[in-house]
Amino acid sequence: MPQSSDSLIWIDAHHHLWDLKKVHYPWLMAKGEMRFFGQPDPIRKNYLVDDYTADHGQRISKSVHIQVGCAAKDQLNETAFVQSMAEQKPGLPSAAVVAIDMRQVDITESIEQHKQYSLVRGVRDIIGKSPEENKTLPVFQPKVWRNNLAALAQHQLSFDLQFTEEQYDIVYKTFAELPELKLVICHLASPWDQSQAGFIRWQKAMQQFAELPNCYIKISGFAMFNHGFHADRFRRYAHSAVEIFGADKCMLGSNFPVDKLYMSYQQLFEHWRQLIAECTLSEALSLTSQTATEFYRL
Repeated sequence: MPQSSDSLIWIDAHHHLWDLKKVHYPWLMAKGEMRFFGQPDPIRKNYLVDDYTADHGQRISKSVHIQVGCAAKDQLNETAFVQSMAEQKPGLPSAAVVAIDMRQVDITESIEQHKQYSLVRGVRDIIGKSPEENKTLPVFQPKVWRNNLAALAQHQLSFDLQFTEEQYDIVYKTFAELPELKLVICHLASPWDQSQAGFIRWQKAMQQFAELPNCYIKISGFAMFNHGFHADRFRRYAHSAVEIFGADKCMLGSNFPVDKLYMSYQQLFEHWRQLIAECTLSEALSLTSQTATEFYRL
């Protein structure tokens, strides 16, 4: 068990920033609209590095910015905006996972455009959000995705995977054909069904993904699937993820400011500290910093 969490370096492997004047986020600007993660009206305001720092209270040393659903025309603008934030306060964010439409015939040009920015480490294009919202998303087509995922690997870029249970099997089969691609599952693989039966199905699916040589997982975004935070459920899923993947393939992410709808960063950080207090020192070091550092080349 770690002697003190205060002596550890903490890296937030999944958070967002936004400037509503520079980049358009359709989901965020839809006033009064209920989304899979909740009602976004309270967070419809600029969220910049100073806001993020005020929330985490100087606890975070480095961070990874994840693209957050901007309009297609603004994908490169979002990357430029994040780069500008990092140049104002080096270290926050320390890396960027950017938006590229993985349904294009060829994403080479898009990759080259984003890689002009030194912060870029990977790509996220959300495959699934919730059973209900998935009805409005393009159906996952393995043949279309496979070539573009291989292109990411060729350019030393990773992929952040956000999907839902009904997609586990088809997505697993696709990524199993790409052992050279560094892959990280976002938000504990979206565990919407947290019943005992749902938990068992989740464990079985994660055991499959954990067998992929370059597959990691983020302990993040848990409040979205409950529209609130349940500490006992969080620990159950977090400890199971560590057991299945190994701590050296697990990392912590705040999902702020989205999860700010339900909790403060201080509250989340206390749950992180309780989690690592139940781990070995080696596991704690992996969870708080080492895994994210290795995966995102921080």
